[in-house]
Amino acid sequence: MHGYSTDSGERRVVPLLLALLAIALAWVSSKFLASIHLSMPWWVDAPSSMAFYGVLYALFDKYFWRNSLVCKLGLVRTPNLTGRWRGFLITSFDGHAKRHDLMINIFQSWTQISVFLTTTTSISRSCAAVIQIDDPEGVSLIYQYQNQPLANAMRTMHMHYGTAMLRISNCACLVGDYYAGRDRRTFGRICCKRS
Repeated sequence: MHGYSTDSGERRVVPLLLALLAIALAWVSSKFLASIHLSMPWWVDAPSSMAFYGVLYALFDKYFWRNSLVCKLGLVRTPNLTGRWRGFLITSFDGHAKRHDLMINIFQSWTQISVFLTTTTSISRSCAAVIQIDDPEGVSLIYQYQNQPLANAMRTMHMHYGTAMLRISNCACLVGDYYAGRDRRTFGRICCKRS
């Protein structure tokens, strides 16, 4: 997985809230240890706020950001795209003549993402990504990919780079365009639904 950027302000606010919570937990744990007359060495007590912050951040990044309560409170606006998406693409390579089945697998945490698109002739994976939240046209996933042809692909097809720009509808549909790199010079439309 690789990092992705977003235009949502949550990545400035949430770490601050986690730091405040970590300080509060460190204070509570210090008071608790004092109340049971347990003394910790200085080298264990000093990093306790940082240890709490590290644990809280790791848990938030992997699990808590998906929680519906966290989303309802407005702490996280980034959509959870994790899962398998099935659909089709049409391409300029064959003059948009037919639909080519595809499957997209997305793996996502709060700060990391990987997008794998598979067709009958190739596999592509994302190299960089952006999730735009505040776009007037709606939430979108934009990513650069590297495409690798499978053994059964045409001889003229080779590894190439491209970009996909997909709009997200109710976290249930991804629809948008893709543009292949300089050597392929193809473009097309991708439509898929979460399965």
